[in-house]
Amino acid sequence: MKKKAIMIIIVLAAASLIGIILTQLYWVGQAYALKEDQFDHSIRISMKSMMNQLQDHKNDSVFREELEKIRCRKLKIDVTDIIEPHMLDSLINQEFYLMQINNDYYYALYNKMNDRFVTGDYDGYENELLNSKFQFSVASLYKPGDYFVSVYFPSKKYLVMEQLNFWVILSIIFLIVLLINFMYVIYTLFRQKKLSEVKNDFINNLTHEFKTPIATSSLAAEMLLRPEIEKEPAKIQRYASVILDENHRLQDQVEQMLQIAALETGSLHYRSLKVDIHQLIHNVLNSFEILMKERQMDLQVKLDAKEHFIIGDREHLQNVFSNLVDNAIKYSSGKAQVKISTWNVHGGIMIRVEDNGIGIRKEYQKHIFKKLYRVPTGNIHEARGFGLGLYYVKAVVDHHNGRIVLNSQPGTGSSFNVFLPFKSQKK
Repeated sequence: MKKKAIMIIIVLAAASLIGIILTQLYWVGQAYALKEDQFDHSIRISMKSMMNQLQDHKNDSVFREELEKIRCRKLKIDVTDIIEPHMLDSLINQEFYLMQINNDYYYALYNKMNDRFVTGDYDGYENELLNSKFQFSVASLYKPGDYFVSVYFPSKKYLVMEQLNFWVILSIIFLIVLLINFMYVIYTLFRQKKLSEVKNDFINNLTHEFKTPIATSSLAAEMLLRPEIEKEPAKIQRYASVILDENHRLQDQVEQMLQIAALETGSLHYRSLKVDIHQLIHNVLNSFEILMKERQMDLQVKLDAKEHFIIGDREHLQNVFSNLVDNAIKYSSGKAQVKISTWNVHGGIMIRVEDNGIGIRKEYQKHIFKKLYRVPTGNIHEARGFGLGLYYVKAVVDHHNGRIVLNSQPGTGSSFNVFLPFKSQKK
């Protein structure tokens, strides 16, 4: 899939996701507004019921007799004579309980003309009660009509949200799941695109690596089939040697892929033996001797480790050093130099393979040990490969409880430091 098509899909999906989130937020807001209206309505019903009960109490014959006695003793009836504080408190509490409003609230009976509080539970909330939206006149009970009962809920928003808890939490969970799925799909899309590019690159490299020895072997075989070649035994030997060398090259490439396949399936076998690291390094250098002479490379070997025997797999460790030296040769430029050195550190041996080649940029270094990853190099020396060598190297070193570290600067070269403990083989 082309990058432009992927970006269009991402933009459309992101727009849809944002639309869903905004729609969900809108409906949560609408639900909150509806619950708030229901809460306000419940308060008004409760207060209306309370006022009706106070009115019934005022009209009660027993109370009227008591009120007449009060009039005989006092020049003026107070509002608290009509609306008794303990009854007001009891009725408010009772009505709110019936409406299942059990949270904190504050109330007061006050004179709206002079903001004088008469009775109630209002300590510290005077201003809030004076400005509360729940104001109820008691003019039907007491004249003049300057007295009001005010109620204030400091945690009203919490009370409303508490009624929406289940749906809000459910909405949030769905939105989080949707967002995670969206991010995972985008991640998978880019990963699949990257894997597709890596696969195509691998196939191209595989085709090139196989095509070259096959073509060379075919050409040498055609030369051997010519009638006149029988008279030139030297040429026969040379062409036969070319076919054999190219056949070995193909075998090595196939073996490398088989090793990686075995590594992936966990069927790669390791043999625990006493291994001379210096001897392995000499073996590797001998196999590259002709190539280094053809390239006129400067080889510097400094094997200073006094303890250079470890417990490990001889074949796989030799492949490790062979891959590192091959990379040093492959990616060197100009007057090429390859330096190999060893020294002892606590508990093991350190091996460094260093070159003065093209180097590796910082952003590529964290990927070099990944399977099928190849550092972009343009076509310098037409360096090719499968992107499996360093992946294999890292796997073998890890298996031996060792570690490998890259130090590199573009244009100045690279060095691979490999640490191998003396007793490294895993059981």
